[in-house]
Amino acid sequence: MNAALSSRRLADATRERAVATVFIAAALVFGAVAALGSAQWLATAAVLGLIFVAAITLPMSWVASIIAALISLQLYFDIPDSSLTLRAALVFVFSAALRVLVQRRAGKDLTRWKLWMLPAALFLLAAFAAALGASSRYLAFKGIYDWLAVFATAFVIGEAVRSRGLLDRLLVVLVAAGVGEALLGLAQYALGLDAVLRLLRLPVSDLFFQPNLLRDRLTDVSFNWVVFDRASPFGTFINGIDYALFLAAILGIALARLLAVRERKRILVLFASALLMGVALLLTFKGSGFLAVAGAAAIVALFSLPRWSPRVAVVGAIVLIVAVALALPFAGLLAERVAFLVQREQGVTGTPGRLETWVELLRQLAQRPIFGYGLNHAPLLTEATRTLRYGAVAFNSPAAESAYVAALVETGIAGFVALMAWIGVVLARAIQLARVDTRFVGVLAALVALWLGNLTVAGFTTDQNGMLLGMLIGMVFSSVNLGA
Repeated sequence: MNAALSSRRLADATRERAVATVFIAAALVFGAVAALGSAQWLATAAVLGLIFVAAITLPMSWVASIIAALISLQLYFDIPDSSLTLRAALVFVFSAALRVLVQRRAGKDLTRWKLWMLPAALFLLAAFAAALGASSRYLAFKGIYDWLAVFATAFVIGEAVRSRGLLDRLLVVLVAAGVGEALLGLAQYALGLDAVLRLLRLPVSDLFFQPNLLRDRLTDVSFNWVVFDRASPFGTFINGIDYALFLAAILGIALARLLAVRERKRILVLFASALLMGVALLLTFKGSGFLAVAGAAAIVALFSLPRWSPRVAVVGAIVLIVAVALALPFAGLLAERVAFLVQREQGVTGTPGRLETWVELLRQLAQRPIFGYGLNHAPLLTEATRTLRYGAVAFNSPAAESAYVAALVETGIAGFVALMAWIGVVLARAIQLARVDTRFVGVLAALVALWLGNLTVAGFTTDQNGMLLGMLIGMVFSSVNLGA
């Protein structure tokens, strides 16, 4: 009792000192900006200050909930007089991570680490070694920065989640975010390509999509969510495959909760949520998303067997029947999409298939087997190929099309072994928790969806899915149930 009270007082005192420091620094920054006479800089400094103050002063349970809500939104804003862009979600996470580190230091608890951190640190060391010899150090160190977003999110969530109630709340927020993305995606599908492109050209779109990337893609409409000459659902994601993986992961959480809850109202809400996400995922026509949701569904089914009951059997049968019924009207389009992917692998479409790209990248590994070429360098190692884009000849460098192949080539054997050890540690812990708590069945299903989906796309550190991956890992290594 006394120890807990002392710890709380210490945390409050640390927070008060941090707040005082922030306001002093903010006053200095605002004074300097005001002297420069730049309203845009003043607005940017104000936004950064508000985000930072919120991250270090709000209760940690609120911080965790805000991070969960920001995963799909991100909220981008430009740095004045530069081409750089900041993400409100990431600034919030890094600020919260700094808060946790300060509190740990004040409590003389700075050296307490969790099991996932060792292989993560080894992976970063391998990536750093690769960056030193990379042809573009900017790209390599940006890749490290992107991975830090994943690890920082895991670190903050692991510290914040200390009760089953908060874990339940975070799962609800994630499912709500998935439903929101599904509704937005279905609206985009219904509006049509021309209307969607007009909306993306509005200035407000820069708030929800990475501005530089959005402007680049709008110049030639080179979006991979344009399928069958129409806009498939993509939500707040520029990349349609990333959107499909996000929905697959959240759908895994919803399905696990659907089979676990008993209240009729919650069953209906979760069923409707899963239905919306399932339809939106189907309309993406992305094989990576289908692979991801298949893995998530397999995990949910596997861990539901020990708790098998007539209720679970009925709910499971209904879900399966609805899934088949939804797919049947689109059987022709799905078959056409499969045929296109097969033809691409055979070289008929004029663009290299995944297997050809992987073989070319693995050949390059022989020259730098230990530490590789540096993060974000896999696309630079493949030859540009001719393709037709809306009737015009264009050249593009094929992406790695696999997070695992990219990691092997970019960080070498050293980084790849560390990455697989990291995944293995998280997987073992998640399986252990899923056996004793149904909440973690959904978390495990979501993790498996992201890991399986990344077999055919390089998307571990994309803005939304990178933070989602970090949040799931933080949940797994939180203080809930079996301890940290």
